Parts: sequence; C-alpha cells; structure tokens
Amino acid sequence: MKTHKKVGIVVVVIFFLFVTIVTNTTATTRLSIGTASTGGTWYPLGGAIASVISKYVKDTEATAHPSGASVENIRLLKKGQTDIVMLMPDSAYWAYTGTEQFAKEKPYQDIRAILAMYPIYNQIVVLESSNINSIYDMKGKRIAVGAPGSGTEIMNRLILAEYGITYNNCSPKFLSAPEAVEALKDGNVDVIMYSLGAPAPAIMDLVTVRKCRFIDMEPAMMKQINKKYPYYIPSQIKAGTYQGQNKPVNMMAWMGILAVDAKMKDDLVYNILKAFWDHKDEIDKVHVQFKDITLGNATQAPIPLHNGAIRFYKERGVLK
Repeated sequence: MKTHKKVGIVVVVIFFLFVTIVTNTTATTRLSIGTASTGGTWYPLGGAIASVISKYVKDTEATAHPSGASVENIRLLKKGQTDIVMLMPDSAYWAYTGTEQFAKEKPYQDIRAILAMYPIYNQIVVLESSNINSIYDMKGKRIAVGAPGSGTEIMNRLILAEYGITYNNCSPKFLSAPEAVEALKDGNVDVIMYSLGAPAPAIMDLVTVRKCRFIDMEPAMMKQINKKYPYYIPSQIKAGTYQGQNKPVNMMAWMGILAVDAKMKDDLVYNILKAFWDHKDEIDKVHVQFKDITLGNATQAPIPLHNGAIRFYKERGVLK
C-alpha cells in the first residue's frame, strides 16, 4: 500500500508540474519584431520597443531581429513568420494595394499600421550664390538624386516629375549623401535632393563650410503630391535646425511605420501602444532621433490603422 501511495503522490506531483509548465508556456505571448540592417536606426528602435513590451505588457516577451527591411518584412508578416514590422510607407502602401513592387502579388489588405515613426525630410539644398530659387529652376541642372532605386531617388524622381522635370531634361547624379555634399562643395552639382532626418550630419557639415539655402516647396504642390502619393506627407523643418537657417522650410517627408497583421488581438495592440507611450522616455534615451516620434504624427500612415490602435488613439485624443 505504501508503494502505491508513493506512486500516487509522484503521479500527482508530475501532473501539477505538467499543468504549471503548460500554463506558463501558454500564458506568455512571444513577439518578433522585424527591423532593418544593424547599421541604421531602425534596429536599435526595434530593440527599445521590444524592451518596453517585455517590461510593461503583461505575459508578453518581444525580441527584435535584423532583416532586409521593408519588402522582406512585409513577406515575413504575411506568412506569419514575424509579428511586428518596420516599413517604409511607400512599400506598405504598395503591398496593401498590390501595386509597384507588389504588382504581381495579391493585395495584402490585412496589413495594419499601429504607429508612424519620425519624419525623414526631402531636403533640397543649394549654395547661397545659386540662381535656383524653386524646384522649377532645377530643369537642366545637375541634381544629386541619391543612389539608383533607393527610397531617396524614387521620391526625388516622382517629385521632380510633378514640376515637369525628368531625367531627360536635367542631369541626375546618383550619389550617396556624403558624396552629394562633397560634390556641392566642389561645384560638381548644382543642387542636392536628399531624404534624411534633421538635422542630418552631412548637411550640418556642409553648412559650416559653405553658405547654403534650402529650397521651399509650395503648399499647393505639396498637397498635390500627397494626394497622388499618400505615403509622402507635407512637412516642415523648424527654423534654426541648421546653422544659418533662419526660417522654417516647407518640404515633403515620409515616416516609417510600425505594422502588424489585422489578426493580432485588439487588446494586445492597445497594450503595446500604451506601454510605448507611457514609457516613451525609455525609447528616447536610445537615440536622439526617437524624440521626433510624437503622438501628433503617430497616425500618419498610408494604410489602415489596426482596431486596437484606433481605440488607443481615440482615448488619447489623437483621433475623433
């Protein structure tokens, strides 16, 4: 009898251990965050978001991983191989609508935005002595437009086209940002068009050694471009962002977005956003640019918001 009792006790203990293990396993939600390469700002931002989620969202653990950026992230999300992704807004829009890069695929209409990140400004710079005073004046000029096929180059090509300028009636120079700055310094290009955060180190360096001007975009044209390409938004660099820049400059910008699949539970999305914004100071300590992520801009995405995000932003007064 004693042997049977011992066996019974062992069985009961094993059963409760099994239940405890299963309960703990099923109670923890594990999230994977797709970012970009380790050399940019998206990877550390993803790490900061993962840390905040793991610390403040109950029974949830998140980890960030590097990736090939937007297109790869979209495909991983669609296959259910990651849970949260960082995306360029144009890629997100093209995936949602099944256009451009995703024209051969079925529109991914379950992709949802939860947060727009910091703005990347399309900064147009000339030397102070230049006779270029508007984008219209750039026809026939040597323009540093970015690396071929890059987000900067695509954006520049589309903006220039709205002004009647194509690569056939100007002289495009496919340069990196540092190369473009050096070319302007040396007189080898007439104008730089580059999508960068502000203040951008390359342009800060430029304005310390050369007197420069920023080319303003007309509000009506910015509105026209935004209507045609909703992933580009009218924006403004504040006065004093750069040395010698005494007034604000109107320009187009884009904002990377944090996205999930529509099937993610509303409460989970809500709690992720609550953790993010309630502990934003922890995010901001990681990189100075993360301070430019604001509630006022958080819903500026060219794809629909997740229902959990809509609920959160309505409570915070961002959405009506």
